[in-house]
Amino acid sequence: MRMRYKALWMVLMLTVSLPLFGTTWYIRPDGGTRYSAQVPTGQCDGKADVAYSKKGVNEHCAFNDFRFMWDDQSYGSNAWVMAGGDTVIIRGCAANSNQATPSDPACRIGWDAIWAGQSKFWCLGGSGYAGCFNPPIPSGTATRHTRILGQNYANCAAGNATNHSALTQIFGGFGVGITLNLAGTRYVDVQCLEITEHNGKCGWFGAPARPKGCFPGKDDYAQVGIRTSNKTSNLLLQDVSIHGFVARGIWGPIGGPITMNRVQVNFNGFAGWDFDDQASPPTPDAPGSSITANYVTMEGNGCSEEYPIVHAFPAMSCLDSGTGGFGDSWSGQDSELDSFTCNHCAQLYNTKDGFIGPHTQIKNLLIENSESIGNGGQQWKWVTTPNSTTVFVNNLTIGNCSRLTAPIPGAPNSNYANLGAICRAAGDIFSFSGAANSTVLIANNTTVGYSATMFDLSCQSKNACGSTKYIFRNNIMLGFLNPKYSAGDANVPGLYYLSDPSDSITADHNLYYNLRGSCGSLKGTDTICDDPLFVNEPAKTIKAESELDNFNFQLRKGSPAIGHGIAISGVTTDYYGHTRPNPPTIGASEP
Repeated sequence: MRMRYKALWMVLMLTVSLPLFGTTWYIRPDGGTRYSAQVPTGQCDGKADVAYSKKGVNEHCAFNDFRFMWDDQSYGSNAWVMAGGDTVIIRGCAANSNQATPSDPACRIGWDAIWAGQSKFWCLGGSGYAGCFNPPIPSGTATRHTRILGQNYANCAAGNATNHSALTQIFGGFGVGITLNLAGTRYVDVQCLEITEHNGKCGWFGAPARPKGCFPGKDDYAQVGIRTSNKTSNLLLQDVSIHGFVARGIWGPIGGPITMNRVQVNFNGFAGWDFDDQASPPTPDAPGSSITANYVTMEGNGCSEEYPIVHAFPAMSCLDSGTGGFGDSWSGQDSELDSFTCNHCAQLYNTKDGFIGPHTQIKNLLIENSESIGNGGQQWKWVTTPNSTTVFVNNLTIGNCSRLTAPIPGAPNSNYANLGAICRAAGDIFSFSGAANSTVLIANNTTVGYSATMFDLSCQSKNACGSTKYIFRNNIMLGFLNPKYSAGDANVPGLYYLSDPSDSITADHNLYYNLRGSCGSLKGTDTICDDPLFVNEPAKTIKAESELDNFNFQLRKGSPAIGHGIAISGVTTDYYGHTRPNPPTIGASEP
């Protein structure tokens, strides 16, 4: 009997000890070409993390190019050599055209050179020189994810910050449509990668395009970083930087849960993540789709990026919807998301709206410890579904929608902005549309700026929002006057604008200062009408856009906001992670 239990125990242990991942494939600059039945002269099988020995075929060694994973150069292959659940570790690729230096190990996607008269086409999986891309990455399973990893994936971040020098770079070129294709894929992890292009010479949008139009087959550019579809689900993007594309950093709807940890989507010519796939009508997100974003930054979208990058704000040119461009960071479409969670998200200096636009309806929205500054439209903009829950806590906002009209320190030149729709839709700082039977909590936030209105509230169906509670608690709202903001407008911001008669607000323990109307006419109980006394607070009239740069949200000793809030269940820390006492400070920051 004991032998039978022992045998059963060994079987159980073998079952539990099955590998979580399948075959591991390796890409490194000193690897070799891919062996296959169609290419028997290929040098390596791609399954060992070793260099090619410079002799023999089908050796147990790494491939020297990421593109060998789906193209063996037989002009007949059009599928990934790996299976779902496999892992690819990219240490770099052998040098090809337009590397930063001859020793640059970056991995090209798309053509090596112009037109098809080259020895390697590298365009299987697409159609024509303007459509080259890899086939969709094979899906994994819930217990065995497919993984596309940069070589430092196990040590790619310090705390909550990505070590960008540790990222492995892949870049699209010569008109490639998609650099990394995740359309329809499920259970895929992408980690420790920089996904970009080596362009810096041409743009895709504008009338005329700026700095000049991109010519397919001639200019070395890429359109999109990552492609998704409404079947893409259970995707992890972690320690990923997506930047510099002439169109979109990420493009497409989603089909399930998406997790983003320490991701940057910056300086893409049209948008950061554009969920609209341009179908007619746009393909909706699948039911149950959700996004969980932690430490995600969207900056400078709507701007073409310089290459090589040598400036802190590397915008060659910026366009908005008034000059043939766009510029949203997150850009939704007519669809619904089950939930969206943003923790330490940042939307900075995008040429249109900061977050997420008026089309995507969100059932459960949580935005915390996040910031939105200097975007050309609204800083925050969203729509909810009926029976929804919205929680917006511990966030920092500067409503300076015309910031991009003035030079940005660290930009390549002072003439990068070609904008025609700045401060669109009146430039309200917040614009959100509620629905029936919902709750909205706006608490412990700090909002400053000069836009026309701070909070523009509306209702999706006329007179339908009487059952929805808008609760404003423990917030600082500080207005500035910018005489140049709008011709003939000499007013500081208004506080609340209720565009539907059914909208109503419950407000308490807020601090209002320098806003339109007398403090007694503003809504709320236990209201403080006094200067919050921020550290290095600028004058209340803004004479130069740069005056709100690097605004210090910390409060000085003696601020009337300190200790005058009311405790809120679940809000135990401030924006910076400091413990909230009881009673807490009003605003996003404890002293």
